[in-house]
Amino acid sequence: MKNLVFTLSFLFISAQCLLAQKKPMKFGEIPAADLAMTICDSDSSAAAMVLGDFGWLRFDFITEDIRYIFSRHKRIKIFKRPGYEKGDVLIPFYSADQLQKVYGLKATVYNPDGSETDVDKKEFFTEEVNEHWSRIRFSCPNLQEGSVLEYKYEMSSKYFFELPEWYFQDDIPVRSSELRLEIPEWYSYIFINQGRPLDANERDAKSGDFVLQDNSRVKVNINYNRLVMENVPALKEESYITTMSDYYARIRFQLQEVKYPNSVPQQVMSSWPKVAGDLLDMPSFGDQFLKKRNYDEVWEAAQGVLAGAKTTEEKIDALYYFLLSNINCESGNGLFVRKSLNDCFEKKSARSGELNLLIVALLKEAGVEAYPALVSTRSNGSPMQEYPLLDQFNYVMAIAIDGDNSFWLDLANPFRPTGYPAPDALNRQAWLVIKDAPQWVTLVPPTAESTYLISCSLDEQGNMDGSITLSAAGYSAVDERQKLQGEKEEEYFKNYITGYFPDATVDSVTIENKLVSGKPLKIVAGCHLPGLAQVSGDFIYLTPAMMTAFDENPFKLETRTYPVDMPYPIAERIILNLTVPEGYVVEDMPEPVRLSLPDKGAGFQFQLGQNGNQIQMISTLKINKLRYEPEEYAGLRNFFILVAEKFGEQLVLKKG
Repeated sequence: MKNLVFTLSFLFISAQCLLAQKKPMKFGEIPAADLAMTICDSDSSAAAMVLGDFGWLRFDFITEDIRYIFSRHKRIKIFKRPGYEKGDVLIPFYSADQLQKVYGLKATVYNPDGSETDVDKKEFFTEEVNEHWSRIRFSCPNLQEGSVLEYKYEMSSKYFFELPEWYFQDDIPVRSSELRLEIPEWYSYIFINQGRPLDANERDAKSGDFVLQDNSRVKVNINYNRLVMENVPALKEESYITTMSDYYARIRFQLQEVKYPNSVPQQVMSSWPKVAGDLLDMPSFGDQFLKKRNYDEVWEAAQGVLAGAKTTEEKIDALYYFLLSNINCESGNGLFVRKSLNDCFEKKSARSGELNLLIVALLKEAGVEAYPALVSTRSNGSPMQEYPLLDQFNYVMAIAIDGDNSFWLDLANPFRPTGYPAPDALNRQAWLVIKDAPQWVTLVPPTAESTYLISCSLDEQGNMDGSITLSAAGYSAVDERQKLQGEKEEEYFKNYITGYFPDATVDSVTIENKLVSGKPLKIVAGCHLPGLAQVSGDFIYLTPAMMTAFDENPFKLETRTYPVDMPYPIAERIILNLTVPEGYVVEDMPEPVRLSLPDKGAGFQFQLGQNGNQIQMISTLKINKLRYEPEEYAGLRNFFILVAEKFGEQLVLKKG
């Protein structure tokens, strides 16, 4: 098809073809009403608003290579200073092998006083993001409250298996967003629509002649689509999500079939078994752990640690820690091996994907059932199981299987023991690359457990002296061990304590299991906490829940249109053992409470008791369910409102 020549004329099927419709905006022509606008009618809190976002994609056969041309024109209104950030623009493109090129970039700022400022071409900076991607960056100058900025560009792409996805929604309101497509009938794409329904979804077609290399003519239909959303509300980011891309209204395109004239249709989208087979045949993937020549040097070096390993679990642990102690993990992910697994061992450096494929190779050689497990990370977005597409994955780890037991292995971080994938990889599902029988499996992560034990004596001036103990297990221990590196132990925990008690002084610090990643981490600090309680006459006021991550409700929005999605379960326990000053009695104390969500999704217990001059508080908070749909949000939010209220209640002591 490289020799197709574009015909001189087209025959229109319909006089009302979508192509005949005017573009919704013309560069440089800003309506006076838009310049005069001072507030967004649909959202008075908005700092900025997308007035219009117009995209137009069509195919070009004039050049030697088939390519598509994508034009974009975006216009934004600034209402408040926080909206100035919308003037910092990034345009990403796939620069490897010059598959994509950006050209015709122009940007202008218009102010209500009638002044205009063009962005100088010298201010367009091209940056390399990684070995595959680059981006153009620029900042719009002279922005004011009331400014309108707009920019436009074109991008040509030789990679037409995927068309650029289009976002109709943003974190600011969008008045109008429109995408037009002109696609020859030779290419059949799947349209994957997410979020809100389209306000307009118009289709049309026209017929034209194409001249082939042998001078024969073929008829071809050009299929037109016009996709529109209007008055789209802002989607604001809140705690506990994967990536906002999972929730924005958008549309994606994937090539399903190619059928050129006088040729057999080519199925581009195949099946998961076919994808697995292709991966296992790749020199940079399957060959690396299936052909011993790619890892034989590593296998020979590992014989010493395997000598005493008898059980499957012992073999897994031995090889896991052998690799962690001999190879440093570089930054960057990726699914494929750059040279060979032997080369990674020789250089003592590898990416996480290379390390994880290497442990698959060694485990298989040791007689352990093991497979690569591909995931789309939380920051990359949720995978689509219904579409067998390899490029939706951006991370590979390993799984070892021993009967009914599975062991997730991810060597990206030396502070994580076996069974602890990177938190960003905890995106619910992983795809196991197994010949002829690949499968999706559910990731069930361990819990992040934190226990705070505060044993202190309170004096009449409101000062406390004693010890604070942090016991961290699971993902909490991984996080704390990583923070401990490169910082003196006493300084680290002093900073930790002063995060809760700014005026605290730390006298001593002891740490247990600092480097033993499979055991709980325990940190004990002797400390003085001045002025922690408030003294007023004969009364002392103290908030007993003094160390918690949930003294504020993490869910601020009253309603939420996208799910709450947590990477792993959370368990927090607080124990306060308090000795009150001689002669003081309890005047008032928080009532005990027990809360729970349906199906034991979350639970909270709080109790406070007194025995002489000893007061003990115990609170336990557990979040077991990881995903809450929008219709469950109100219950979850109310649960945390009640937790925060209870944590804010005070203990009142009175001098007898």
